[in-house]
Amino acid sequence: MASRALVAVTLLVAAGCRPEDVIHSFSWFSAMVTQRSIKPYAMPRDPVEGTVPVTGLEPVVDLSTADRLVNPRTRTSESINRGKFVYETYCLVCHGEAGHGDGPISSAAGGPFFGVRSVVTDTVARRSDGYLYGVIANAQTVGRPLMPRYGDKVRGVDRWDLVNYVRTLQALARSGVGR
Repeated sequence: MASRALVAVTLLVAAGCRPEDVIHSFSWFSAMVTQRSIKPYAMPRDPVEGTVPVTGLEPVVDLSTADRLVNPRTRTSESINRGKFVYETYCLVCHGEAGHGDGPISSAAGGPFFGVRSVVTDTVARRSDGYLYGVIANAQTVGRPLMPRYGDKVRGVDRWDLVNYVRTLQALARSGVGR
């Protein structure tokens, strides 16, 4: 009789208890059900204006400050190869393989996007590395309103590696190899 009562009490207690409640009594253990995440159909929020990211504050780049930025990355094969990877990931679709503005979605190649500029013209080649960095980070602030913002996708030294790769494309275009 006592064993039946013990089994009944155990079943009653187990039925009224959720495992998540027991697990959360230990601070070092959490269940996937209650984890911090963006739930389906929830819109992630942009950070509050003026907050500093964990990685530190990025310089504000606009027309007045872009030319003062100095490229900290030397044009090594490692930097150029990384820049090529980033270019092929984000830029090639508009600017094309050689940087002439004839990527698959540009109007020059029959796509829907007009006004895609060549990055290998003499005008762009005369611009500073800081200007190109600014265009990558936020094209609208340096006078390129049609180009989307890539600062949230291309970060840190990848921007400078991309600048180095664009400089390589420009050198190839001047030598006649790029066309």
